[in-house]
Amino acid sequence: MKYFVGSYENKVDIKSRVSLPSHFRDVLNIKKSNIFYIFPSPNKDCLEAGGQDLIDFIIHSIEENAPMFSNEEETFNYIIANARPFSFDSTGRFVLPEEFSSFAKISTSAMFVGSGRRFQIWNPDNYKIKNQDSRKHFAEKGLTIKKPSEVIND
Repeated sequence: MKYFVGSYENKVDIKSRVSLPSHFRDVLNIKKSNIFYIFPSPNKDCLEAGGQDLIDFIIHSIEENAPMFSNEEETFNYIIANARPFSFDSTGRFVLPEEFSSFAKISTSAMFVGSGRRFQIWNPDNYKIKNQDSRKHFAEKGLTIKKPSEVIND
């Protein structure tokens, strides 16, 4: 199984169309689908997205693992209730609805961020701030993350 990895910034046009990165389309095509799902993140200022396997996993988690009327069940139900199916055309374009772009504060460009089984769609400026905050957090814990150029030059 291929996973969603990497970060890609793509422009959003005047008609709210944006292209799904080709790597992400490849992952979905391996799964024989040009259908994917997007929903507002329950705990971040971004959109979460993934293929049918992500939705299957969430539904299975509700039915098998989340105690009835628990916070976990409530979170999963929020996701399912707010998820919408999307399809992309031959060039990977899809329309990002205003309610979703407004939620994530996406206007002229979108940052697609791989996260394994799913991916996130961010306002690029907000993602950069989140990334800086993560690096600061790791530094406070005594962990350092090298930039890709530093790893190559080691």
